[in-house]
Parts: sequence; C-alpha cells; structure tokens
Amino acid sequence: MEHTNQPAVIKGMRRLRYADIEEEVRDASQSPYRWWFEYLQLSKDYWWVCQQGGDTLDVKLKEMWDDFGDVHNTNFANWWIKRGRSIFAEQVSLPKVRKIDGDKNNLSANQHKYLVLEIPLNLTERTIGRQVMALLREEPNREIKRKSEAQRPLAKLIGIRKSVIRDAREIWCLNQIVQNAKKPNATIGKPYDTMTTQQIGIGFRLVRSCLPKFTDTEDVERNKRNGMKVAVSRMIHRANSLIANAEIGVFPSFAPVEKRVRWTEQQQIEFDAAIERGEWQPTAMNIDYYRGRFERSK
Repeated sequence: MEHTNQPAVIKGMRRLRYADIEEEVRDASQSPYRWWFEYLQLSKDYWWVCQQGGDTLDVKLKEMWDDFGDVHNTNFANWWIKRGRSIFAEQVSLPKVRKIDGDKNNLSANQHKYLVLEIPLNLTERTIGRQVMALLREEPNREIKRKSEAQRPLAKLIGIRKSVIRDAREIWCLNQIVQNAKKPNATIGKPYDTMTTQQIGIGFRLVRSCLPKFTDTEDVERNKRNGMKVAVSRMIHRANSLIANAEIGVFPSFAPVEKRVRWTEQQQIEFDAAIERGEWQPTAMNIDYYRGRFERSK
C-alpha cells in the first residue's frame, strides 16, 4: 500500500483530519490502532503467517496479512505511515456543509440526505445555531451515520477500557517470560524462574484489596492469594481473546473465537519446531523492562 501525503479522515483519533503527518503519527501511537498493531505482534499465528509470506488455509488471517503486512522488524510509526493510515482511513469522503449558489445549480444529487435552509445574515451566530438545531431535530428523515467506511474499522469500545487493553498486554507478556524461564535449560534466570501468579498481580498492583499486609491472618492471606491469581488469569484470558480477534480483523473484542484450521500438516510441523527453537520472540517480551519494573515496585 502506497502512502499518500493527502490528509486522511481517520475515526477513533483525537482529530478527524491531520495536515501534519508527524502529529498524526503521535496521536495514532496513543490510539486503539496502536494496540491492534501490538496485539498482532503477540500472535504466534500471525508471526508464522508472516514467515510463510501469507500462505495459510485461513482466509481471514490471509486477508489480515494482505492488509497489515509484516508487523515484525519495524516500529509503529514506520508501519503507520506505510500501511496503517491507508487501511484505517475512511474510504468515502464525509459530507460537509456547503454554500449553495444563487441559481441552485450546485445542489447535491441525493437531496433526501440534505436539508436546504435559508439563513438571514443579520442574526447572531447563537440565534442562527439555535434555530438550525431546532429545524434539524424536527427533520424526520435525519439519521446520523456512525458506521465506519474504513478498510479496517475498529470494533466499538463498548465495555472495554483502554487501561484494560494495556494492562492485559503487559501481564500476558510477563506471564510468557515466566513460563519460558521455568522451562528446562532456560537462561532467563531471576526473578522470573520462581515468580508466581500472585507475584505478577502484586507487581502490577492489579487488585488493591488483594495486596498483602504484615497483619494478614493465614485465612486472609490465602483469600488474597487466590483473589490475585484469579485476577491475573482473567487478564491473561482477556489478552488471549484480544489476540485471537485481532488475527481475524476484529479489534478490540473479548468475544470467543472458535479454533480455526490455518496450516497444512507440514506447515504445522515446521511451526511447532520454530516455536520450540525459540524463534518467536515478540519485542514486547522485554526481560529487562519487567525486571526493572518489579524492582521499583518492591
């Protein structure tokens, strides 16, 4: 996909249009589009379809690879300029308020979608605005179009907090590091090789009421430990759901995704061998980053 310098209309950002590409990239890096990119980086299957050059039995995964390309060995800013802004931009221009010429020769073709008004020029802006809004509210055919026309629209952020998307990703990454550290012949070392699920939750202060205190009784300590373990497991499950949905073009979503047939028998054998050799290593699984974080939280 070729990048164009033309301002794009992109919903889900702080602004609809950006004349400055640097400002657009800065805002995009704080948007849900950044999380979609980063959750794809956590997907083993998306990593493998990149290694296979898009060769997969799963049509939706193939379509995602066609659109997003290789999200590895690049950063978000470069990927956004090269691909992201193109697939997330609205493909249909948004209608806008226009001035009609005296002969009414420039009226829009679909008149049923427009309301033609006569506005006196000697009224205040406040009065004009109040009267225009009153007429709009009386219009029976008015329908606000909320459906995105982007090639890859975001799912609605209903009941999903951005902080959960961020925290679920970080907890998922740390849990992967811990699991890798506990494998035979692992060289990751402390503190990961002995870290428990409860300690992961404490490090993130995931549930404040489950943080241990010196005054806790044995029963209270046990209940807090179980509560924190459940909370961490829930976040890991959410991250897995976000990854699975991101793979098939739905983000963000916690909806269940049925297991999909994606690889031939030979591809699966090679995939499993590559994972076993440790070739899949998302950049987000940064050992030093989490070690520093936990040392600060002691």
